[in-house]
Amino acid sequence: MEFKVDQAELSEVNKVLAAAGVFNQDAGIFTARQLEFVRNKIYEEKMPNMNGLRLVPISSEAPEWAETVVERIFDTVGMAKIIANYADDLPRADVAAKERAVKVKDIGASYGFSVGELRTASAMGTELPTSKARAARRAIETKLNQIALVGDAEYGLNGFITHPNLGEVSLAGGWKAATAEKVLEEIETIINTVIIQSKGVHNPTHLVMSLTDHQAIGSKRLPDSNGKTVLQFLKEKYTGLTIEGIWELEKASARGDKNLVICYEKNKDSLSLELPKDFEQFPAQERNLELVVNCLARVGGVFLRYPLSAVKAEV
Repeated sequence: MEFKVDQAELSEVNKVLAAAGVFNQDAGIFTARQLEFVRNKIYEEKMPNMNGLRLVPISSEAPEWAETVVERIFDTVGMAKIIANYADDLPRADVAAKERAVKVKDIGASYGFSVGELRTASAMGTELPTSKARAARRAIETKLNQIALVGDAEYGLNGFITHPNLGEVSLAGGWKAATAEKVLEEIETIINTVIIQSKGVHNPTHLVMSLTDHQAIGSKRLPDSNGKTVLQFLKEKYTGLTIEGIWELEKASARGDKNLVICYEKNKDSLSLELPKDFEQFPAQERNLELVVNCLARVGGVFLRYPLSAVKAEV
């Protein structure tokens, strides 16, 4: 395949190489080729999954140039009552919805290669290291993972476990010390809450808890069940339910003193992280005897469009 160098980037490369005492035009083309290789490799390389980005569906419906996305916050109001025949004073039940424009935010990181690294690579004909590029991408994905789970209050971005549309069930908790029967009872309360509150419209697909609670339900054995643990019993009864533990739910309550458990239907229509641009690398720029590559992502936070499809509890 013919290599077509970007002339503007080649000019930036040659500036740094000239400052490094390398005047060979072929060296500039070689370095530009290496930069292209690094960028392509980082796009192709599969990074380790992060729990927030794995558990919250990703949506890129908003175009990458969008400045805002609209979010709706729901609140049910009203209560029914017994009425007489021909009554005309029926209480009103409704859903109050607030709309707010969420500003899409840029997340940036960069990596670069010094004069010394470029001189060595050019002289030895070796590849530029990709570790710096991996670190830049990892930094962006770490921030996106944080926003997917807890958002960023400073910039008005909602996360999944802190979303105002996410309802909460009150439980006794303390699963590590509780009996197996009590733990099973509370877990089934969480699962059934999603089913009952949505009148069967939403069926939970994921039950996610802290690692310590996941270990607890995997070790507590139910009486009269042929030695089955709570975890085994749940997996056999709810075959379509993924049950797992993640470290991010450890002491994740609002006060920071209790673990969280979340039960929800993983569906992009119900829940998504709005990501107009997931990861982008720009052409290298000459800066202070260094070639710098800027990286960018654009995010609008988590949208929970159907509040009845998910619930959380402190345990």
